[in-house]
Parts: sequence; C-alpha cells; structure tokens
Amino acid sequence: MEIDKEFWLVCVDQGIMKMERKFVAKDEYFIRNGALLLEKQVASSEGKGIPIKIFSAEELNKATNNYDTSLIHSRILSTVYKGNLDGQIVAIKTPEGLLVSNYMLDFFLNQVVTQIQINHKHVVKLLGCCLETKIPILVQEFIPNGSLSNHIMRSSVPFSWSDRLRIANEIAGAVAYLHCVNSNPIIHRDIRSNNILFDENYVAKLSNFGFSVVIPSGKIGTEFKVEGNPNTYMDPEYIETSRLSEKCDVYSFGMMLLELMYWKLIEIEPSIVDHFIARIEDGSCQMLDESFVGVEQAQRQEYTTLASKCIKYKGEERPTMIDHFIARIEDGSCQMLDESFVGVEQAQRQEYTTLASKCIKYKGEERPTMIEVAKELRRIRGIIS
Repeated sequence: MEIDKEFWLVCVDQGIMKMERKFVAKDEYFIRNGALLLEKQVASSEGKGIPIKIFSAEELNKATNNYDTSLIHSRILSTVYKGNLDGQIVAIKTPEGLLVSNYMLDFFLNQVVTQIQINHKHVVKLLGCCLETKIPILVQEFIPNGSLSNHIMRSSVPFSWSDRLRIANEIAGAVAYLHCVNSNPIIHRDIRSNNILFDENYVAKLSNFGFSVVIPSGKIGTEFKVEGNPNTYMDPEYIETSRLSEKCDVYSFGMMLLELMYWKLIEIEPSIVDHFIARIEDGSCQMLDESFVGVEQAQRQEYTTLASKCIKYKGEERPTMIDHFIARIEDGSCQMLDESFVGVEQAQRQEYTTLASKCIKYKGEERPTMIEVAKELRRIRGIIS
C-alpha cells in the first residue's frame, strides 16, 4: 500500500510539534516549580537548606518501570512507588491520580521546603525531587516495614511495652527537634500513627510533611487555616480558634501515646479517649493490653500521666517539648488500661498515664512542650530497675 508523501510529512510535523510542546511544557513546569520552591524556601528559612538532588522525569519513569507495578501505597493526596535509582531503593511520591490544583502544588512544594530544613535520624529523609511535572514528585528514603497504624491493625501479637516506649521516645525526639531546629519552629500538624514508619530495624521515623508550617519568629499563636479534614488526632483548640503553636503537635502526640497504650487506633475506636479520660479522673486507670505484664507500676503511672498532660484541651496547659519537665505523681494508684501492663512497674505505668493525660488537655497552654515530653519519656523509660 502506497503512503501519500504529503500525508506522511504532515504526520511527521505533528509528531515533532507534540514532542516540542512536551519539552516546552517540561521546561515551563521546571521554571515555575523552581521559582515557587525558591520563593517558599526564602520565606521559611532565608534560602538555607540541606542540598538535595533534582531528578528528571525520565529518570523517575525508568526507576519505577513507568510507574507500573511497584506501588507501595495510596492515600487521598498521594501515591508512593518503590523505585530503583542507580542501585539505590527509594520511595517515589506522586500526586494521587490526575489531581492537579494549586492546593496539590502547594502540598508537594511544602514538603520539599520543610524537609530540606530537617536532618534527624527519626525523620524520613528527602533525597530529591522532580520539577519537570505539573506537580513536583518527591524522592525519599525507602522505609520497608510499614506504618504504626498498619501494625496496630494487623499484628496478632502487639509490640512489647519496651518497644512501644522506645517508639514514643524516638518520635518525641523528632518532634522536639522540629520545634527547635532553628529560630522558626516547624509544626508538623499531622502527627498520627499512619505517619510513623519503621525501617529495616523497626526504628521509628516521622513522615508526611504536606501540612507542616514553618512559623516565623515571634508569630507563635498566629492564625493559620486548618488544613485537611478535622479528625480525632487534631488539636480541638486549634480547630476552634485557628491559632497555631507547638502545642498542636503535643496534642496529636498525646493521641499517639494513647494508641500505643491501648494498641488500638483512635480513628477506628475514638471511644478510648473518653475511656482514658474517665479513668484518669476517677483514679482507676486499667490498661487493656497484655504487653504491660511485668512493667513497673511507677513507669506505667508516669506514662499515663504524661499522656494526660499532652491531650489537655488548652494548649497553654500542655507541656512543651522544649523546657525541662519532671512530673511528680501524688497518687501512685493509677493502673493502666491494658493487660499488657501487668508486671510493669507501678511507677512507670502511673507516669506514662499522667503524661498522656497532659498531652491531650483541651487548652494548648496546659499541655507540655514536645521537648518536655521527650525528656519525660526518657525519664519514664529509665524507671525500670
């Protein structure tokens, strides 16, 4: 069959034009995204940051076999693929589906701007990004052993109390670091069990900085729009007032302490918060989980005390993560809510309970800071004789 020469030339021209438009679009996205990234970086950290690599779209296509079979997991706003870049296994985070909007653009750029300011062993490391796509694509270290929420939902045998206390200490240290890494505190705003990942040695790492805010010096307590859907992990005082401070993270961390304590997910069983508060108030806190068998009562008590401080309603009543905080327990009779605390030192159980109750206070001012929480958890962990 003879092909018309003129028709063939038209097809070639159209193909060349499509390729040219594709390259022009890539260049336009690169310039636009790069400019926005620089603008945000200057605003949040005066242009300072940890160097990262800029990858091409072609490199990431090759690394993921054209995003075909290496899906790790999918969320509302993002999909994460397992990729291989020059022999290194990485996680490649892309926008979910075909969602393209200024909101999504800001969500992904925000993660880059925030994470280039962070260098901590308990925070998932950003290796680089691609700016040639409509929405930037992130390249992060690969964390193989899933999230805390997955383990709580699927584990037939809960983690030991010792491991849970270690996880709490590791994440407390990471959040405390965010709050004092420089003169502009970083507020994570999305601390929850599905954002706590485990590496090959089950070391805990904090992830997902899409909703994070870098607060300019002297602007603590400034109003910031509540991002995402309000949920049980979110500081109720912040939802009500839009005033953001480090105490918002303290509240969310307190909720995570309760999940570690009960080995249940608050988003699935929100009643455990009311159950915990009621037991704190009547002094009869009994734990629910067998892994607390053998844990010193003092350690259990200190843990619950710290948790209770973190979840106070008013931020001003929560401990900070910065100043030194040592809780003194007047009533050492508080028992944990979980059978896994059986055998745990009474003092440790009491302190854990008290800390959890402080973290979930309604008022942020009544909650401790994250550095106070981190120090308190280290102290509680050391109670074991």
